Amino acid sequence: MSNHTIAVPITTWAELRSSDREVLNRAEVAALLSLDPRTVDHAIEDGTIPAVHVGRRVLIPRRPLLRALGVDEETST
Repeated sequence: MSNHTIAVPITTWAELRSSDREVLNRAEVAALLSLDPRTVDHAIEDGTIPAVHVGRRVLIPRRPLLRALGVDEETST
């Protein structure tokens, strides 16, 4: 049985806009924004960055993140 749940990290804005992944982790968001992960945590706490808490995991929905940052998604053709 193989584990298909491990996703390749999103490292560029182009990958973020065109990705079919629905959520990112805080480390990916920190890298994209060139921020310390603790800064991302603070932005999540104050509502600047949208996030969903699932147990101890913090998931950041891709589309709401793009909207919050004012970045348009690339349209799929």
